[in-house]
Amino acid sequence: MKCGLALVAIFGVAICANAVADTLEDAKREGEVVWYTSMNVSDADAVLKPFRERRPFLEISFVRATSDRIRNHILSDAADGRSTWDVVAFRVFDVAALIRQGLVAQYRSAETAAGFPPGSVDSEGRWAAIFSHEYVIGYNTRLVKAADAPKSWQDLLAPRWAGRFALDEGDVEWYAAMLDYWGRDKGAAFMRALGQQKPHRVRGHQALARQLGAGQFPLALLYSSDIEPPRLANAPAQSVKNLDPVIMAPTAVAISNTAPHPAAARLLVDYLLSKEGQQAIRSRNRAAVRSDLEPAKARSSPHTHPLNPRLAENFAEYEAEFRRVLGKRQP
Repeated sequence: MKCGLALVAIFGVAICANAVADTLEDAKREGEVVWYTSMNVSDADAVLKPFRERRPFLEISFVRATSDRIRNHILSDAADGRSTWDVVAFRVFDVAALIRQGLVAQYRSAETAAGFPPGSVDSEGRWAAIFSHEYVIGYNTRLVKAADAPKSWQDLLAPRWAGRFALDEGDVEWYAAMLDYWGRDKGAAFMRALGQQKPHRVRGHQALARQLGAGQFPLALLYSSDIEPPRLANAPAQSVKNLDPVIMAPTAVAISNTAPHPAAARLLVDYLLSKEGQQAIRSRNRAAVRSDLEPAKARSSPHTHPLNPRLAENFAEYEAEFRRVLGKRQP
């Protein structure tokens, strides 16, 4: 019996090795992979460096834009019968929008067999998280003293912060996750009150962080990593610690159902999910997902709440509420 099991195991390893070899040869023939990502250019270049060194036969083209723009571009191309992307990495809510249109392939990377916490890999193999963002309140230290900064989300509702707070115009996932954490009644009441504060709305989290650092407004809802090196070095910006909750939102990677270079796409996804790829992501001060790696930094609060990917099933509803309640972009 043990001998039989050993033969099965050896046979399985042989099949796996052959599949990897076939993927590698197919990728060499394809010669290119196209990656759409919301990651900034300097981070994407740094993350790709080990992959480029390991796979010199592949030309890697990446298109960088905000998650909203990537999603709308892919959906628009699909409506016109075009498909130019192989791999996408952006918010899991936006991946869900592509899934609903049948644009995402199933691919269960062997890298996810271990080291990935529950909820970080789609049960149907359509996406896997590569890093997570912390949603925090940031403040400009030249405009706000630490003692005067908000200590809670409810503090944003104080009259002194009316018209002096900003957020990204696409933060639907934060809105949905806050309602999920607090319950609809409490969460919706807070969001209505926040909307009455007339927040500024900016397109793009990194633009938001730069504007906060430049003093265009004293407070902002942003990713904690966007006001830390290497993205915003030496800027007068800090994040509020120990917020309850801090929403943890994943950036997920997925492959196009009509990828022009499917084998090369699988190689890139395997790399991003591997320890090597996750270490490269962590080196850019991002919260890599793998649980078998030490975190790049301590979390800003013990009160974290992971975004539930199932909330994406009601994305259109949450998006309409977000835009209605939090108002139009300020001039």
